[in-house]
Amino acid sequence: MSWQAVANKEFRDAIRSRWLHGSTLFFALFIGGAAALFFGVLLGPGARQVSNLFGFFANLGVFSFSFPGLLALVLGFIALSTSHGSITEERESGSIKLLLSLPNSRLDAVLGKLVGRSAVVVVALLVGFFVTFLTLLATGTRLELGSFVPHIALTALLGVAFVSIGLSLSALADSNREATLATMGLYLVFAVLWGSISEGIPKLLNYTAEQVGMGSLSEVLRVKIGVFLKYLNPLKTYETLAAQLYYPAEQARLVSTAFGEQAVLTPVLQESIPFYFSGWFLFLILLAWIVVPVAVGYWAFERADL
Repeated sequence: MSWQAVANKEFRDAIRSRWLHGSTLFFALFIGGAAALFFGVLLGPGARQVSNLFGFFANLGVFSFSFPGLLALVLGFIALSTSHGSITEERESGSIKLLLSLPNSRLDAVLGKLVGRSAVVVVALLVGFFVTFLTLLATGTRLELGSFVPHIALTALLGVAFVSIGLSLSALADSNREATLATMGLYLVFAVLWGSISEGIPKLLNYTAEQVGMGSLSEVLRVKIGVFLKYLNPLKTYETLAAQLYYPAEQARLVSTAFGEQAVLTPVLQESIPFYFSGWFLFLILLAWIVVPVAVGYWAFERADL
């Protein structure tokens, strides 16, 4: 066997456990249902275009909401749920020893589980988008395929990133309970606490600089640091990249910022977008959330005593 065989096994197990069926039905109802509600009921014929839902961003300064952001929250939870027990469950049942007794290396096991569990999430997601596509056609919605198709691909990448994160937690944990608690805690950080942390770190750096006699940091620098830290969250990275599919790059950078941050950053972004705020750099951050966690997970799994 090899990583391909492990991936096939993971995918077949998902079918037998009906996890694939359940997640597929959920995405079909969630994404397709939202499209049916917006374009079939709430919006008139003149407003039926994809960007009015998938490009919907409402920023109230203190609180922001977007459909891509909501989709990212739901997808992250499902992807983590799909992968967080991928190794710990087999360790507790003893089946991991059988898997590794075949001609499989631990690298084959980790890569196979990443590909197999990612396939479960991506297939379910694609079926949900296909149902959405049919809904868009049925309601006469303007498709805007130049934005909508890349948005689908970007959403699939986010799903793979969270599968990689869950797999890494599973490899690092000693038990399935520990992996579950770690997953819940990390999801809470991503979904709720990250904004407060990213705003607090520049304040801490500024206080430290003042205490050591370096003087306070400029307001622009503090805001840049805080917003960059926000972009390190895969949920916010995805949301910003999704916004850029429907809006100018400068506007897309501000979808998840507070009013004060907008006031400071707007002149900076209008002049030129720093490379660490650029689309390609944010895309690299999203890719890093796929590569780095699975690499850490493999490192831990390779050294674990089974």
